[in-house]
Amino acid sequence: MKGRFVILVGLISATAATAGAQCASAPIAARQACYASVDLVNYMTPQLATAIAGGSPTLAQSSALGGLGRFALTVRGTGVLDGAFPNIGDVPFRVDGAKQSYTTKDQIVPGVGVDASIGLWNGLNLGATHVGGVDAIVSALYVPDVQGNGGDFSIKAKDGNLKFGYGVRVGLLDESVITPGVYASYLQRDLPTVTLSGSSGGTGVGSGTFALNDFAVKTTAMRLVAQKSLLILGLTAGIGQDTYKSSANITANVSGASASGAADMSMTRTNMFVGASFNLFILKVAAEYGQVSGGSVAAPYNTFDKSPDASHKYG
Repeated sequence: MKGRFVILVGLISATAATAGAQCASAPIAARQACYASVDLVNYMTPQLATAIAGGSPTLAQSSALGGLGRFALTVRGTGVLDGAFPNIGDVPFRVDGAKQSYTTKDQIVPGVGVDASIGLWNGLNLGATHVGGVDAIVSALYVPDVQGNGGDFSIKAKDGNLKFGYGVRVGLLDESVITPGVYASYLQRDLPTVTLSGSSGGTGVGSGTFALNDFAVKTTAMRLVAQKSLLILGLTAGIGQDTYKSSANITANVSGASASGAADMSMTRTNMFVGASFNLFILKVAAEYGQVSGGSVAAPYNTFDKSPDASHKYG
């Protein structure tokens, strides 16, 4: 079961959190499943959001493109290198009202997308360089519908499997022989809204099912990036701020008892990264390494061996 939930997470690649009064008032047998589902949303959102937001808005670009008629296409794969997934699907829910202690499995949490940047304005000519160039950025993320063997988990998109994001880049300084390229950007990337359902605990006491209905993860990323090219090698450094938001409606059923609730959280983190790119003339190959930190997640109902608001490294 654990491996299947890991696949599921890979495919759907200051804080407040609420569990709704329904969880607390639910029959005791279903209460734990309701709270565990809320904990799952809050635990995985920072990792899923990091895999979406990544580092640079578009890899290996040092400044604005240079006006109308210019564009660039980027295929991007991001992995949270120190991700952790709770083993909620492996153990029965407690039916005595006590809190559950969950261990986690180390797991790279991936995100894959395509980004297009389109030149809009070349900016102001200062002789050796330009300032104020503007590009539009469009991002696309696809999540397939998934049905697990035996129906033990499923993912189904609510309003389509493809989600577009948007943003803008402003060139603060075009790269020249002696100066690096510097730009600021704003980009919003979201996961498609899905229903994620699963089961826990096999068929014994405490076994049950849960669903995260209308599960949505939204990110906004602001960046300040500098890059300098040295013949075929480019070096990049950047810093920024990420905001993550997620929500889901929870339903759970354990031993014939049902519960419902809601999860709603937001988080703001600092993002720092460095990178290198290699110019192969018709294309560039780029790699980045970064870390997100800061912010906090409301204390979970259950306990976990790794904190849900731990810093994370990505590549």
